[in-house]
Amino acid sequence: MSLKPVPEHFNFCPSCGSSNITFTGGNHIACSDCDFGLYFNPTSSAGALIFDKLGKLLVIERARDPSKGKYGIPGGFADFGERLEEVVRRETKEETNLHIESATFYASFPNRYAYRDVLYQVTDTYFMATVDSFDSLSAEESEVAGIHLVDPREVPSDQWAFESLRAVMEKYLSEL
Repeated sequence: MSLKPVPEHFNFCPSCGSSNITFTGGNHIACSDCDFGLYFNPTSSAGALIFDKLGKLLVIERARDPSKGKYGIPGGFADFGERLEEVVRRETKEETNLHIESATFYASFPNRYAYRDVLYQVTDTYFMATVDSFDSLSAEESEVAGIHLVDPREVPSDQWAFESLRAVMEKYLSEL
């Protein structure tokens, strides 16, 4: 199977089973037999930009694809009914065992997330976050191959795991 946007994985109407479906725009399928329509809008994610007192950024080395071995930050996808502020706290705790003291919205960027032959459209949000202490820092081994504190000015652009993370780091560095 090849990498395809979400709507292109549908061959039949999810409502009536007809094969008379069309793709209208990049995020919509429509059935001409039952008039069913389905939109595939971007999903949301939230990530934490956590800096230590020396200005080093906490990064995780991804243990799995997509972008295995590249640098990400603590974060992940929103669950149904979850606020993005909750996502950034939950994912940071799960991936690094750190407790976020405060999180302030910083920026958002579109992203494409390729997973199991599906190309998902995502709106990634980034929060400037502070932690009470780095003492409890530990990696969640199934998702995180390593945790590092890095100077973001020294990280090559292609080492960032996602397009949106490259964009937020460019924004951050331009503001220094």
